[in-house]
Amino acid sequence: MEALKHLKRLGDEAIKMESLYLELKIEKALAGDDFSGEHLLTEAESLWKDIREEYYGFLDYLQSETGLAA
Repeated sequence: MEALKHLKRLGDEAIKMESLYLELKIEKALAGDDFSGEHLLTEAESLWKDIREEYYGFLDYLQSETGLAA
């Protein structure tokens, strides 16, 4: 049960970071800014991808341990 709580927390965090990343990207695009080198946007994207990778890695681990598919 603790593993499922951890998985849910990771999923929630991934959604928050993805939302932040997309919000920043949309804000920059609407302002007509070139955001290719934007530090905050790059950091948000990196955090989102790291959390997403951890989420799916943990999900794969749970599936291999329990034999159940999500």
